[in-house]
Amino acid sequence: MTHNALSRSMSTVPMWIVQAVVGILLTSGVAWATWASVSSWSNAARISVVETKVDGVRDDIAEIKDGNKEMNRKLDRLLESRRGR
Repeated sequence: MTHNALSRSMSTVPMWIVQAVVGILLTSGVAWATWASVSSWSNAARISVVETKVDGVRDDIAEIKDGNKEMNRKLDRLLESRRGR
């Protein structure tokens, strides 16, 4: 079996350098995955908060509309009772 150029060049590189490079790559990968996870979780939390606020505003608007309808009914009854006098 013949050795290619990569095999021959790898035999001249100390093993601790190879281990250090592999360790750096693995550490970088773990750091990036952690950062990506935290970023996506924080974005999901922001979206959840915004959705909750939007739902709250919609509920408030519906409550205001219902209040206005009730107020209009009362005003209509008041006007009708004044016309009747």
